Amino acid sequence: MVSATSPRSHSADCGETRCECGQLIAKVRGQGLELKCKRCKRIVVIPFSSIEGWGSVTA
Repeated sequence: MVSATSPRSHSADCGETRCECGQLIAKVRGQGLELKCKRCKRIVVIPFSSIEGWGSVTA
């Protein structure tokens, strides 16, 4: 959840989600969520279609 008092709260407008500490948690990319592994630094994209219940969410 992005805090309203966070200096990086504008990142929500860019399709990014950050922790209150400023750490990047996820990005919305095309048809999925982009996550970066903290250990090996690989980037994984999870398609929205593979997220259970995503079809019932409306934007």
